[in-house]
Amino acid sequence: MIFHDVFEPPFVIGGALHPKDNCGELYRLDASKKEIYSAANAELAHCTSGVAVRFVTDADKITVRDRLSHVIDGMHHFTHRGVRGLDFLTGSGTDRRYCGAMMQTFAENTDTNEGELSLNCGETEVEILLPLYSGVSSLEIGIPEGASLKAPPERSMKPIAFYGSSITQGGCASRPGTAFANIVCRFFDADCINLGFSGSAFGESSVAEYLAGRETSLFVMDYVFNSRSLEELQTTHYPFYRVFRDSHPDTPVLFCTHPRVWPDTEYDRQRTETVEATYLKAIAGGDRNVYLLHGEDYFPAEMRDLCMVDYLHPNDLGMYFMAKAMIGKIKAILANS
Repeated sequence: MIFHDVFEPPFVIGGALHPKDNCGELYRLDASKKEIYSAANAELAHCTSGVAVRFVTDADKITVRDRLSHVIDGMHHFTHRGVRGLDFLTGSGTDRRYCGAMMQTFAENTDTNEGELSLNCGETEVEILLPLYSGVSSLEIGIPEGASLKAPPERSMKPIAFYGSSITQGGCASRPGTAFANIVCRFFDADCINLGFSGSAFGESSVAEYLAGRETSLFVMDYVFNSRSLEELQTTHYPFYRVFRDSHPDTPVLFCTHPRVWPDTEYDRQRTETVEATYLKAIAGGDRNVYLLHGEDYFPAEMRDLCMVDYLHPNDLGMYFMAKAMIGKIKAILANS
């Protein structure tokens, strides 16, 4: 095997700025401005949720060697595969297939992990989805001597951006590929700019300003649940949207309320009304490219409790239904754009 650093050509990094453009770090925010972010956001930005590495090879097998950092351990409701595992897909465009190995983890510890993966499909594009709740300090791909290694084709559409809570970051998917944001982006063959921050998405202007500087085809604003009070949500929700809209006047914005399986409480109604108020205010201000998706519409009525891990975070089934609802909505948005 000849090992190659994925931070060098011909590998392509998607979903985050390339480390060469971000102080040498694979980091979901601006690594040169860590002091402007909340302590929680600055730490969680090391987690590589949504980040993907792509390349093309005709190798029958590859060896993967990673070194993790900033692992968020000790979560009893979340599998190690979801926290610090890697996912592998082969294929191109919207036709990609999971190709993980039997009992695959690539997630045993925070030191160097190494594993072999069989491809056996001729020349193909390989996509590696990085961990949801861990950072990656190095990643090397071993290619057999004589096998080809090339850059992948461009994506079908520009990145889709997401901002929200732990659910947006990927909790509690069993592996990176089953997080709803990754499912959505796989369907549309788009890079995933995942700005989900577990327990710490409070409508921060610093995150809004970072997002405003990224190129996107659509923005899913999933911010509602983590606000520490109704007043905070009411104070920050519309301004967050406004920062993005001022820099992206023509990009569709999809407002979402939080997923739930329980009956509405007054707490839920007030927060839903706040998201609706932003949507209606945007329309009243002349914005005809905003849309609304209600979280209570994510899950089917029959046995909908099967979609949750802990009455709050979706499991893989819940993530699938969330993605399915968003995909349907986004398809309609794009058809009308």
